[in-house]
Amino acid sequence: MPRRARFLPRGALWDGLEHISESCVTSPTVLLIEDQEWTARSIESILRPASFAVFKAYTGRQGLEIARKVNPDLVLVDRHLPDMSGRDVIDQLRKIRSIGVTTPMAVITSGALSHAEKLDMLRSGAWDVFTSPFDPEELSLRVQTWTTAKKEGDRAKKASLVDQDTGSYNFDGLSRRVREIVAESRRYERPMACIVLGEPLEVNGSIAKDHSENDVDRRMVAALHDVCRVSDAVGRVRDREFIVVAPSTDDAGAAVLAKRILDALDIAVSEVPIRAGVYSLKRSPREPLDLTDLLGPATAALRKAQSGNDRLSFHDLQQN
Repeated sequence: MPRRARFLPRGALWDGLEHISESCVTSPTVLLIEDQEWTARSIESILRPASFAVFKAYTGRQGLEIARKVNPDLVLVDRHLPDMSGRDVIDQLRKIRSIGVTTPMAVITSGALSHAEKLDMLRSGAWDVFTSPFDPEELSLRVQTWTTAKKEGDRAKKASLVDQDTGSYNFDGLSRRVREIVAESRRYERPMACIVLGEPLEVNGSIAKDHSENDVDRRMVAALHDVCRVSDAVGRVRDREFIVVAPSTDDAGAAVLAKRILDALDIAVSEVPIRAGVYSLKRSPREPLDLTDLLGPATAALRKAQSGNDRLSFHDLQQN
């Protein structure tokens, strides 16, 4: 017998969004996509006392919209929604980069499922299927376990992309961000630039290290973040060698940015002379590039500056 849908009031879609606070940021966030008011209230009454921040939607499309705004730690989605199936919602959520396959998702259903139907839900990416009426303790414990694992995974993922000494991107973090910048450059046919910074080379080709490396590197990163835009990728390649990848930056913009960076570093690390090598792509790349494709030409320009008297050296811009 088909169930009779009882829709949530439209105002419930944004329930909690206008009240986002520090508690919502630190508390595990659950996106509840459920069109039956009684079921939604039942789940909410279990989760809110357990310190979960619950955001509600009553259609699949609204759930997708909220998911993009709050990046939930867990999604609970009804098997049947007014506009799409729970399976389709999960499929669309998996395509959102910030959610992907690491965000736990579970299906809610008010009727018994056959073994084949349950397997179909699990194949779609659901971690489990909850059948109403729910066991409050079991639901709370499962959600707690999943959201804790999700947050720990997020922290580990973030740590693996960041240089622990300076807080800038490490090589893996830079590689990931550069792929995003290159994709954007190709999509919108925009230029981009890469600037590599380092100390002058000594006569024997080594880099002098008379100062505390981590202290100097931290001050360099602070100065770079002050000068660069939020969209620019700043990272450490090795001790006292840094890279800035700037999207939507042409030859002239790269020259201006490099000079601004050097001026800022003259103040921030006055005891260490810094040189810069610049590689600019005035046209969007025809083929996908990775970090090493940018590092090679920019580092070659840096080595030229490091071994000579010029503070700033450019890769032959006419070759790209």
